[in-house]
Amino acid sequence: MTRAVLRGGRYRPAISLADTALQIVDAVSERARRFVYAYHPDLDAVGHLRGTASEAWTLQLSDIDRTAALIAERLPAGAALVVTGDHGMIDLPPRSRVDVDDHPELAAGLRLLAGEARARHLHVRDGAVEDVLAAWRAHLGDRMWIVSRDQAIEEGWFGPYVSDRIRPRIGDVIAAAHGDVGVFQRSVDPAQARMMGHHGSLTLAEQLVPFVMVRR
Repeated sequence: MTRAVLRGGRYRPAISLADTALQIVDAVSERARRFVYAYHPDLDAVGHLRGTASEAWTLQLSDIDRTAALIAERLPAGAALVVTGDHGMIDLPPRSRVDVDDHPELAAGLRLLAGEARARHLHVRDGAVEDVLAAWRAHLGDRMWIVSRDQAIEEGWFGPYVSDRIRPRIGDVIAAAHGDVGVFQRSVDPAQARMMGHHGSLTLAEQLVPFVMVRR
């Protein structure tokens, strides 16, 4: 995906946030008209590990804010800076976590638990869709939207058209959180089960992102 999205661009390595800022200013100051894209992963990483309520996350956000101000101050005439994010995030404390390993009724009929903690794709055994739907709705229906693949496609969850090639990649059952909950399976993905910050569902906190523009 990275190769597909960034193909045709000229890559500039950066070793720090400050170096990233200077590389951006240098690139956008070249004579030719150009689009410069930079991604800084640390805010996302700290959010996942420590949570968005942590001091570490707040300090990291402050660093990004100062860096954006530095870039804005050095923009050449005619240039514009856009600062945004690719998703939101919410924190899931221990009380909000459901581990499939601790709930045999949720594991029954399950072949593979895919997706994110807040948006699970359940690939189930042959003939088990209705039983899995019933079990998950009984246990989590007050905090998650739990629908079949057919219902999700019919309701436009994945856009107006889903090709036959893509369809099998979607879970037989989908469980997307709207409440304070995340679903884990520590025996399969212990690292994910240890993370504090999560995203992937359809709530505003997970979908809304900042958008700041500065023009020179």
